[in-house]
Amino acid sequence: MQKTHKYLVDGVVTEVNSMANGYNSRGFLYADGFFESLRIINGKIPLLGLHFGRITDSLEAYKLKSPESLHLPELEASLLQFASSVGLENHGRIRMTIYRSGDGKYLPTSNTASWIATIERPTTDTFQLNEKGLSIGIFEDFHKTYDKFSNFKNLNCQISIQASIFAQEKKFSDVLVLNSDREIIESTYSNIFLVKDGALYTPKLSSGPVGGVMRAAIINLAIELGIKVYECNLRAQELLKADEVFLTNAISGIRWVASYRTKRYFNNTSNTLLKAFNSRI
Repeated sequence: MQKTHKYLVDGVVTEVNSMANGYNSRGFLYADGFFESLRIINGKIPLLGLHFGRITDSLEAYKLKSPESLHLPELEASLLQFASSVGLENHGRIRMTIYRSGDGKYLPTSNTASWIATIERPTTDTFQLNEKGLSIGIFEDFHKTYDKFSNFKNLNCQISIQASIFAQEKKFSDVLVLNSDREIIESTYSNIFLVKDGALYTPKLSSGPVGGVMRAAIINLAIELGIKVYECNLRAQELLKADEVFLTNAISGIRWVASYRTKRYFNNTSNTLLKAFNSRI
């Protein structure tokens, strides 16, 4: 992906040579914050309302005060202006990093949020189903413990980092992360859905996955299409009983899984859902 040399700092487009020293920020020093990833498609930000809802919930969980630049109208305007300033007004991938401003050590001197956004050109202009299905495994070296921050995209991502390294070493496309009860909750950077007998099954939020924006959109879409959805506890043996498996996130949309161990999957449901989703954006 092509990266740019501009940043969006608290809603203001900023050249790289005008950036403040980020090494002194609480985001860098204490991982005191969270992030949000968004797509621009055809000049719009799909599911912006859901993204904004998760940002708002994250601010509350972190005890952060929202600056005016994080209010929805101002946020949307600044993100689209930023994209336009680097020639990515039609298609772009944005990452927002939101952290507590000010100094202090463990006890901060401020509870106001600051934020910075970067943008790059995505590999595709639209959500497209992967032609080759993914191969997945299970990561068991570390387990994710559920707490009040588990459903957010926290700056401390060590489990996902270690899981991604493991997947690369074992030549998997992606791997699934377990919680402390050894239940499947997500992949390294996506939510997971299983399809069995025409119904969808996905880990419930209380088991610890990130509360994905695309996850919520797919659940709502499936219900609209008359597909039953069950939010439940999932264990590894359920993968062997499933007819299909697919992964979702706000950047890739839907990615279908072709194999887990000796099990092989189809992609009928994931294909149907992605076509229906694209028709609505």
